[in-house]
Amino acid sequence: MSPAILVLGGGFAGFWAALAAKRVAGRAAEVTLVSRTQVLEMRPRLYEAKPETLGIDLPPRLAAAGIGFVEGEAVGLDPAARTLGLAGGARLPYARLVVATGSVLRRPPVPGAETAFSIDSQADAIHFDRRLAEIARVVAEPCIVIIGAGFTGIELALELRDRIVAHAGDGERLRIVLADRAASVGAELGPGPRSAIEAALGEARVELRLGGTVAALAPDRVTFSDGAILDADAVVLTTGMVAADFVRHVPGARDGLGRIVVDRALRTPAAPEIFVTGDAAAADTGDGHLALQSCQHALQLGRFAGENAARDLLGLALIDYTQPRYVTCLDLGRAGAVMTSGWDRAVEKTGEEAKAIKRRINTQVIYPPAGAPGETLLALSSTDMARQERRT
Repeated sequence: MSPAILVLGGGFAGFWAALAAKRVAGRAAEVTLVSRTQVLEMRPRLYEAKPETLGIDLPPRLAAAGIGFVEGEAVGLDPAARTLGLAGGARLPYARLVVATGSVLRRPPVPGAETAFSIDSQADAIHFDRRLAEIARVVAEPCIVIIGAGFTGIELALELRDRIVAHAGDGERLRIVLADRAASVGAELGPGPRSAIEAALGEARVELRLGGTVAALAPDRVTFSDGAILDADAVVLTTGMVAADFVRHVPGARDGLGRIVVDRALRTPAAPEIFVTGDAAAADTGDGHLALQSCQHALQLGRFAGENAARDLLGLALIDYTQPRYVTCLDLGRAGAVMTSGWDRAVEKTGEEAKAIKRRINTQVIYPPAGAPGETLLALSSTDMARQERRT
């Protein structure tokens, strides 16, 4: 029997890790992707309308490339025995393991946080969209409160009027409140794009409640620490992400987001046969910055981790992960978008020009090509291609 490379996680990093591992290993190793769902969710798009359409089926694409698929929930890991435990008792052996279990919403530690909506997963986004449809039908002057004025919160706030309209409601009568404990919107994005963001929020009549903390949440209200109470028809959390819970089984140091600190080859120093990638990895991009929990970084992290897992198994030299080119492209709804470059986030494009780039990213760049044969998918998993993408 051929040695097995297991890839755990069916998100962007896991999908491309499996393809990269298979491209390098060929027939010398079996590559299997393990995921609790058969769908690759288009998570960066879940602020948009029609979230039920924002996923693609994994098994056909994996099968085309000669990669196995196991649907199951991973619940345990035995690095000494090199086995992955699944719910129900099954244990899968591996010669190399790539952990790509992603991230989850960091809910604030306040009473009632579990009652708030989110758009963290496709199921969460569908649940919230059903509430939007109900609001559009039965509430004359609704109010939606978004807690978290970061990247996701901004994009969602600026999409909400049109989403109410899509459900045959009056989007102009919607009150949108965007709240954050930071003193400014998009604090983690820095001052570069802030003026474009603030202008778009002002034009869209999004109310800002900044510099305060939430004391409690309920389905119909937000209570702030200063005693103020804000009634709402829906409360949505966009409060950032932490590494998904499975990484607690992986030995090694962790950063403040719960991610495993990996070496330059994305390997876990405490268990060298385990590689960690995507939102689960605290990885240096090659210039002293840590990769962000973002699709942009996950796509490349996956390619490098999968290739290195196969290289390690075959006794080939490992390659250092690098991804120095960093851009952001933030959807600003009716105001277009804003695109920045570099870690200082210098604005390059705004308005409709940036919006065209955002549409291309959301509808083309992050998707595997539809109907592509296995050899095409394998070719696209090349880290050489990843390096070329950074130069374009």
